[in-house]
Parts: sequence; structure tokens; C-alpha cells
Amino acid sequence: MWQVFQPMQLFALHYPEFDHFWQLELDMRFTGDAGKYFDSLHNFSRKEPRKQALERSLFMHMQQKIGDYKTFFDAVDKANNGSATIWGPLHIPDIKPIGPEPPVEDAIDDRFQWGVGEEADLIVTAMCGNVLLTYEWVFRHWIGGFKAAQDTPRYWCPPAVMRASRTLYLAVHEAQHTRGLHVPSEATLPSFALWHGLKMSLPQHPVYFEREHDDDYQELWWRGGPAKSTIGAGPDELPMIIGLGLGYWWQSGWPRQIMDAWEGRKVKDGVRFPWVLKNNIDEGKVYIPNMILHPVKQNT
Repeated sequence: MWQVFQPMQLFALHYPEFDHFWQLELDMRFTGDAGKYFDSLHNFSRKEPRKQALERSLFMHMQQKIGDYKTFFDAVDKANNGSATIWGPLHIPDIKPIGPEPPVEDAIDDRFQWGVGEEADLIVTAMCGNVLLTYEWVFRHWIGGFKAAQDTPRYWCPPAVMRASRTLYLAVHEAQHTRGLHVPSEATLPSFALWHGLKMSLPQHPVYFEREHDDDYQELWWRGGPAKSTIGAGPDELPMIIGLGLGYWWQSGWPRQIMDAWEGRKVKDGVRFPWVLKNNIDEGKVYIPNMILHPVKQNT
């Protein structure tokens, strides 16, 4: 639970012929071609600039609220006044950054060029959060070896489903193995990537709401979006809500219902047939979009 990436760290250490490694979880399900899905996430992240990559990961891009990704991208930039919360490494006394220094001193002078065409050292799959501001995160107090202890700036991106470069994995491994630096799994790769000044990206993939037309519920996640953010790095309303009604979120119960309905199991009494599925009674088939579902626990 605390260090789920350590087996992959050892794999990266002993298999240098690989550049990047996907860490999955056993309670994930892909409803389409997983290889094509990963390729699309990779291609997206490669085209993304470094500037405001963190800030974009702290919001959900909700098309029904803001429109296309370019509009979302521009809104995040506006909320940050053309600058960035972190520019280059997030400096802490415990880490000597291995990543490159920015090409210009001030982020406002970068025209979203730095990092474009560069492989991301870290690809995350869900919205991130600032640990110092996410008071209800159950693991926020678990940290060891750092001079500033719990005041150490760090970020978490649940769930621990991410792609990391060998460079990032070896940096994490060295810090844990030789100096005893540790934070919980969901904060490990994002925090170390930021401390070292390595490129991260959140390719915003399809995630559906159980309550299709419930604007009040969706607003709990949107929270005004970038336009209502005075800090630029995430919504001002910081408490993370319980995500029981999302197709991809660490707490959700809806993915199990989607899988049951898609695989032909009887939907439980009182549970609505998932709207995201198309039930063609004439054909005797149920159709599902290409997406990631999480978590889907096994049936007992």
C-alpha cells in the first residue's frame, strides 16, 4: 500500500533496455484495445509543453462545462496570468535535481515551447492534488526522511496508475534505498518528478459521470474551473469530494456496475442500468465506449 512502485523500481534497475514502464492496478479494466489506449496517452503527453503541466493536472477538463481542450488549456493559462506555479525543479533541500533548467528565467517568457516533442518522464491518469492543501487525504501525514517533514511540498495523483521513465524510477530508488526518503505511493512519482524537474503530463482521457444530467453533482467536481481559481493551481474550493459516481476514480463504486451490466450480469434491484452503455435488445448485445474503468473488484 505504501510503496507499490518498488517492484517496478527493481525491474527498471535490472532491465535497462526499457525506457518507460506502466504501473497498472489489478482492479482496472480496459473496454477496448489497451495498447492503442496507452499509445494515445503517450502521443498526447509527448506533444504537451512543460509549462503549466502541473496546473492542468490539478483541474478536470470537463467538456460539458468548458468545451474543447484548447479552451481548457487557455483558461488554465489565464488563471495563472501566463506564468507557472513551478518553473523548473520544485526545490527542496533533500533533492539535487537531475532535470534540465528552464530555457528562460521567467515562465511568462516561454510561449509553451519548452518540452514539446519531449517524452514525459511521468504520465498520470487522474486529477492531482497539493498534499499540503488536501487535508482529508488519508495518507497525507505519512512521510519520512525529509528535513521539513510534513511541511515538505508534494503532490499526489490517485490512483497509482502511471507511466514513469527509467530515469525517474532510478531517482526514486536511490532516494529510498540510500537515504530513506519516502512518501505514499500516490505521491511518490509526481513529487519526485517535480522535485527533480522532470516532465509530467496528465492526458485527460474519457471519464463518465453516473449521474448523466446532474449538474449540481458535476459542479462539485468542476468547482468553477480555472476561471474561478484565484491561485491558478487547482480550484479554490480545495476539499476533494467522494468520487463514488465516476467511471475512473479511486473511491468509485460505479465501474463495477458498468462491468456487470456489460458482461450480462443482472443489475441489482434499485440500481439503474448504466447510461453509458447502449443496450440493443434486438441484437442481444450491449455496447460500451473505449475507456478505462477503475476500480472493478472481483465478484464474490
